Amino acid sequence: MPVAVDHYRRYPVPAVLRGVAEHAWVARHAAGADHVEVLLPDGRGLLQVVRGAAGELVDPLTGARTPDGDGVRGPRTHAVVARQRGPVVRLGVQLHPLGPARLRAGRPLADAWTALDDVLPAGTATRVGALLDEGADDAAVAALLDALAARPRHDGAELDRLEDAIAYVEAHRGLVRASDIAREVAASVGDLHRWCTTLLGVTPAQYLAAVRFSTFVRESVGTGPVDAAATVATVEWFVDAGYPPREVERFTGLPPVELRRLAEHLAQRLGPAGV
Repeated sequence: MPVAVDHYRRYPVPAVLRGVAEHAWVARHAAGADHVEVLLPDGRGLLQVVRGAAGELVDPLTGARTPDGDGVRGPRTHAVVARQRGPVVRLGVQLHPLGPARLRAGRPLADAWTALDDVLPAGTATRVGALLDEGADDAAVAALLDALAARPRHDGAELDRLEDAIAYVEAHRGLVRASDIAREVAASVGDLHRWCTTLLGVTPAQYLAAVRFSTFVRESVGTGPVDAAATVATVEWFVDAGYPPREVERFTGLPPVELRRLAEHLAQRLGPAGV
């Protein structure tokens, strides 16, 4: 059975990065095995430094494949399968939903990657990569977080109000409507839509669906790398339980047909590499 990761460690981030980053992690994969995990669409972005035989990201619905390398991305809008063959080490920083907007000017990139140099000083990725090559994971994480903390931060009233809205969504596991969120932060639904599309890179509906789906899966599989087989089993159990369609979509962010389709395609991606 493919496994998610050989070694995984999570690191806290300093208080100065509040609203930018939530935690860092280092994952190591040895050679000689196929490592598969599901990257959940949890409404958050990622900053990643990769050293070694980088793997690939596979869209379970279309089969499209992209390299899993260095870069920064905004939030995902759907689940993606990450396949590593190793040896490879990845250092990631899970960004706050508003992390990309606070780190760089311009529209966030949902489902897309931008270069590390867009948010890190020149030479930082090279220095961090060298530390990872030496096995100095703690030092590599510290160097990367220090570089992020030293970067000028974009702030503003709209960012702060959207951060309050995000906290409300998280507290309710995504089981709210856009109108509920707007009322909570004393804004119009139109304002909320504009903030989300310009500062998160997704619509309120896309963000809520992502939070619901990731929360639903995490409640079953726990924290850390998400095993693909466990995700498939969780989704299939929920669909087969016979809940009314509206309840399925309310709790998972996807209607039953799309949820089952995702499970079927995820199961297909559990086969040998290249399938």
